[in-house]
Amino acid sequence: MKKAFIILSVLVFPFLNYSQEKEDNYFVALYTVGERWDSNKSPGEQTHFKEHSAHLSKLRSDSIIVIGARYSDTGMLILKSKNLAEAKNLLLEDIAIKNNLFQVEIHPFQPFYKGKLE
Repeated sequence: MKKAFIILSVLVFPFLNYSQEKEDNYFVALYTVGERWDSNKSPGEQTHFKEHSAHLSKLRSDSIIVIGARYSDTGMLILKSKNLAEAKNLLLEDIAIKNNLFQVEIHPFQPFYKGKLE
């Protein structure tokens, strides 16, 4: 029994670990306005909005953000990260999130069809 467990550990466990930590895990981040959003101001006039834009720009230039979009009153990002904890840490560094200008929900995103946008 012990020998079978050792063989199984050597053959299977490395693959389980690899599948959880591969580079190309995708996540969807859904942004909504937070309690500090002032509906009397334009986005560019909001406190921390410029820093928020700079943060997202850095994530784009680092190829972490795959695509961004808006629908209704929600902003959406698809991003690549090793795991959910890393994705959360990257987005929660945003001063606009820390100061409740925006709220963000982050979920695993598992595409079953990779399309092409141009």
